[in-house]
Amino acid sequence: MEIIEFLAELATDTELMSEFRSAPGAVLSARGVSEHDQALILSGDPVAIHAAIATEVETRRSPGRWTEGSPGRATMHTENSVNPPPPAPGPHPHPHPHPHPHEKGLSAAYQPELLDLDLDLAQDAVLLGSSSGRVTDDEPGGVWGLEGLTVVGMGMRAGLHMTQETRLAIEQATTLLYLVADPVSEACILKLNPAAVSLGPLYEAGKARVEIYENMITRILGELESAGNLCVAFYGHPGVLVYPAWESIRRARATGKRARMLPAISSEDTMFADLGVEIARAGLQSHEATRFFYYKYKFDPCAGLVLWQVGALGERDWNPHSAGMQSRLEVLTEYLEKFYGPDHPVFFYHAPEYPTSRPLVQRLPLHALPTAEFISISTLYIPPIGLPEPNYENVEALAGAMARR
Repeated sequence: MEIIEFLAELATDTELMSEFRSAPGAVLSARGVSEHDQALILSGDPVAIHAAIATEVETRRSPGRWTEGSPGRATMHTENSVNPPPPAPGPHPHPHPHPHPHEKGLSAAYQPELLDLDLDLAQDAVLLGSSSGRVTDDEPGGVWGLEGLTVVGMGMRAGLHMTQETRLAIEQATTLLYLVADPVSEACILKLNPAAVSLGPLYEAGKARVEIYENMITRILGELESAGNLCVAFYGHPGVLVYPAWESIRRARATGKRARMLPAISSEDTMFADLGVEIARAGLQSHEATRFFYYKYKFDPCAGLVLWQVGALGERDWNPHSAGMQSRLEVLTEYLEKFYGPDHPVFFYHAPEYPTSRPLVQRLPLHALPTAEFISISTLYIPPIGLPEPNYENVEALAGAMARR
């Protein structure tokens, strides 16, 4: 049995999971996994496991799956394979009656995408078409109803991070589209719904990300129109840096169709567990790296900082083999050093992708950021530099209020 097949079975069969936890060697032998692959699976080494899976993909590639345009063909990816459009020149990529003007003082190649108050602040992707929780739902299945669009996430660890609700949505979908970043997640999806179709071929190297995402949205809405019951599965959490997911929901609801999203485990969730990030003590700030760099956010170095998609800093086109990364990271490092200093520790973190792999964690001083080993596949976490200044006025006011109880 090949590694992909075994890991997909392990991730979707709860009885096998239980057996594997008790006697992993016996389970692997019973499934006919070679001794070499057994050692590899049990090692938990994410790089070695990924390399072995990439080799399997190359040797058994079939038309329509994991082609040149697909994310994750032979490279590990950050959450998410479908990131939101990076800052781009010209009109806002979202449908909006009033295109935003260019900001003054910036070259045409680096015009940031301004906030769209309708989409980014009013969150109409969530609220449009949604009613009070007390209103009776006329769909026979209520929130479990099959009609409309259901967007789900596979979570970070292939197969294992699916909720029961997501699993049912995948199994029962009349039509299922998917876009995932590894072949084990793909195998899990196909085990649950063999008729599933990948959106991966819509990726084309060198094509603008916004154009790729618009093609995905068009495909999703077209399938929804013809199928009536459509499920779309994405890697990670479908609401974290997945522009096509939210925009498809927004546009579907705008035409009166039911559309919902089911939550999943994101890389931030696994980072809390693997790095021991305790937001109750220092708080947390979270930004997409390019937007963070293009805008003067008033962030606080005394709270933790998460920067997503650092490896795609400043990129507008999709390119699985990003060039010039080191020079771009040098610019980011120079900016961050103004707030943290060159020796402040930072962490590159990549969540475990496969059922038996470990997370990738690299700790290094901030000045060494451009030379980090796993930049292209990681989320950057910067711990706080120390405690903020106490607010004694608030402390005294609260103490007085509590004394009057």
